[in-house]
Amino acid sequence: MANYYEQFARMAEQYPARVAVWVQRREGLDSFTFDEMRLLSESAASWLQRHGVSAGDRCAILANNDAHWCAAQLGIFLLGAVAVPLDTAYKPRQVATVLQDSGARILFTSSQYLASAREAVADCRQAIEIFLLHESRDGFDGLKEIHESGPASALPPCPATPSDAAVMLYTSGTTSDPKGVVLVHSNLTTEVEVAAAAISLDERDCILGVLPLFHSLAQVANLLLPLGIGASVVFLETLNTTELLRALSERGITAFCCVPQFFYLIHQRINKQLSESGWLKRTVFRLLLRFSGALRDSAGINLGPWLFRRVHKVIGLRMRYLITGGSRFESSVGRDFYCMGFNILQAYGLTECTGGATLTRPEDGWTTSVGRPLAGVEIKIAHDPETGGRDGEVLLRGPNIMQGYYNRPDANAEAFHEGWFHTGDLGYQDAKGLLHITGRKKEMIVLSSGKNIYPEEVEAHYNQTPCIKELCVLGLAREGEPAADRLHAVIVPDFDYLREHQIVNTREILRFEIENLSIQLPGNKRILSYDIWAEELPRTTTRKLKRFTIEAMLKEKRTAEASKEKEQPAVLSEDDKAWANQPEIRRALEIIRKTVKTGVALVPDANIELDLGLDSMERVELLAHLEKVFSAQVPEEVASGIYTIRELVEAVLASRGEPGENEQKGDTWRALLQTPLEDDPEFQALLKPKPVVTALMFATLKIAYFASRLLFRFRVRGRENLPRNGPLLLCPNHQSYFDAFLLSSALPYSLFRQMFFVGASEYFDTPFTRRLARLANIVPVDPDANLLRAMQAGSFGLQNNKVLILFPEGERCIDGEIKKFKKGAPILSMNLKVPIVPVAFNGLFEVWPRGRSFQKLAPVQMTFGNPLPAQDHVSPHSSRAEAEALYTEVANRLRQTVVELRETM
Repeated sequence: MANYYEQFARMAEQYPARVAVWVQRREGLDSFTFDEMRLLSESAASWLQRHGVSAGDRCAILANNDAHWCAAQLGIFLLGAVAVPLDTAYKPRQVATVLQDSGARILFTSSQYLASAREAVADCRQAIEIFLLHESRDGFDGLKEIHESGPASALPPCPATPSDAAVMLYTSGTTSDPKGVVLVHSNLTTEVEVAAAAISLDERDCILGVLPLFHSLAQVANLLLPLGIGASVVFLETLNTTELLRALSERGITAFCCVPQFFYLIHQRINKQLSESGWLKRTVFRLLLRFSGALRDSAGINLGPWLFRRVHKVIGLRMRYLITGGSRFESSVGRDFYCMGFNILQAYGLTECTGGATLTRPEDGWTTSVGRPLAGVEIKIAHDPETGGRDGEVLLRGPNIMQGYYNRPDANAEAFHEGWFHTGDLGYQDAKGLLHITGRKKEMIVLSSGKNIYPEEVEAHYNQTPCIKELCVLGLAREGEPAADRLHAVIVPDFDYLREHQIVNTREILRFEIENLSIQLPGNKRILSYDIWAEELPRTTTRKLKRFTIEAMLKEKRTAEASKEKEQPAVLSEDDKAWANQPEIRRALEIIRKTVKTGVALVPDANIELDLGLDSMERVELLAHLEKVFSAQVPEEVASGIYTIRELVEAVLASRGEPGENEQKGDTWRALLQTPLEDDPEFQALLKPKPVVTALMFATLKIAYFASRLLFRFRVRGRENLPRNGPLLLCPNHQSYFDAFLLSSALPYSLFRQMFFVGASEYFDTPFTRRLARLANIVPVDPDANLLRAMQAGSFGLQNNKVLILFPEGERCIDGEIKKFKKGAPILSMNLKVPIVPVAFNGLFEVWPRGRSFQKLAPVQMTFGNPLPAQDHVSPHSSRAEAEALYTEVANRLRQTVVELRETM
């Protein structure tokens, strides 16, 4: 074919009544046959011709995907003119920049973008006419009326030759320095031909198109390819998960080509439904997933469509290919789709190579590569002689490579050398000829040690935790050093996940997850510092992180924070001002202001932990204080879902009684810990005698004690320091899962029978494990959602002369070193007059470190220290600041004592 329009026209002649384009709307479904698309494109071409457009003229399109968008581009092609698709996220200034650079004469747009289009056109030096893709409006012609007015006037055949420009696509992130990628007709026709042949697509296929058509991957996969082979394409009027899944299940989709983000959404939906099912279903699903994947790998037998029938119904029983491209694809997600029986293919390419240069084939099975070159495409890896290694810059050559950047000889000279296009991507080819992309040349981080780090690889590793929604890794240079010395991350938590699981201590859970993931990486690939942001990270239309923009934002935020010498006034909207000026809300905000650090603006939607800087203990204290002032009682289930100032204030006011006369001046913990809890069945279970069970458990643990003396050479010192009876707090450092068992096994029976724990409820979520918890005197509490209940459980047991084993670090250490001690133990001790016995472990980290499997049999020691006497310094007249200082002082003293005990071993 001489040009793409001839290819489309041949399909319209061959399949006139076949639906070419479906547009799925919330209410109803529109269809356009190939013949209707041909007539619609001729109407657009006729209007363009009447307005003086001829071969080579540029015509821009600013609108959302639909049949009229496609018809506009086909009409431009018919005249031999050049289509310039525009990013709908552009601001009017950016639209004007591209219009000016391309020399566009016509701008197709829709009512939604008409205001931006008019503002952009007004800023351009050349005359530009606006043509609406649908109904006429405000004096502008509309394609719908033009088409309905009658057949288009006779038009000559498309004059374009294979070497004539067809499309000019502007690279992502266009601002003041646009680069228009010029693709000629032979680029388009060749790409359609080789892509369809690679995976055997034909007129029987139906493709779902959700990517915007100004993107090169969408141009090929969702417009040029289906209309060039006689297939159908489905566009969505509204793009959301519901409409996406509806189209997949109802429209008979056979191929879906999209950026990874959409596949992540589907995968997330599947995992969410799985997490809501019982443990047996989850276990069976995972076992079947492994079995199905192993069978495909070893024998090429795909049982996925039968084993995972429900998932296939959701995605569509006719689905042949799920194709991803545009950015890095998380391998674990791809593997899951493959094991469920889907053909998940990866494409690689750039706008400059007509969207696609390589593609995995169904016969490749699951691979982390981006496949082999398409027919006619050549690949070469340009290795850096200074760094060596397998990776190098990926160079491309072939019929799909662009003609060049429009009016940019400087950029063309940089991009092309000896006939090879330099992609800027780094990668390697394996023994099978499959291409693996490892990063971007410009984004590669070079540490001061000389190590090269690919940030996408590091990000993929840390994104394994569901607590993180987005993460961007940067090289943070130290002052005076030209190269990055450490990896720094900007993290956006997944607040939906945190709310669903009632996790309010965001900073603590993120730190815990990051530490767990860090130990799985070599030292040079670990993030050593991070910032937490609430807002989404800026991305390109293909969902690639805008790293340089993020780095600039980070520097700007840090500069602003450094300049805050005094409290900054909050910038509020009119609605927020009206909310904050209500008398009771204003009173609550004044109390919050006295609690938080200076320099923090009290914005209603500010996060209590991330923006106000309150830890989990301070959060409980603030809520209790507000409850006291407003005579309120916030239900536990409501308290666990409070994240922002607005939610906190409204929860308190919604559950208030008569306002209190005076603001509480002293510490709140004394009152909180004295709250009557006799009616709580889980607390009452601690008081029920269990002589038989206790004796059996004691005997079992004594057997374990003697076994550990043989296996770990377990030795205990300082038993003489133990009081004979409770109440008592035993506070050891936390090195492994064995800590609690070994400590319990070393206690005399007089203390063992009084022993109890406050355990994480996630380990006791079935009837059997809850029954086991009651027998073992364990009170299941979720400290991430309800720290107050955890503290009250400890208080209840101690007030009833029990012995509480409490780990002041709150979690197992990550590197063997003793972490900071939290204030829980001092609060209980000082308010209930209960002594604390410091306990030091040494050696268990070497046996079973956190985040790793059991390592080895190593010597283990444990020492009981002298009890720290109960101190009642916190009187009702002590201020909150004084109480806070005392709690911190005792926590530090307790930690120092444990450190000294460990050093003596």
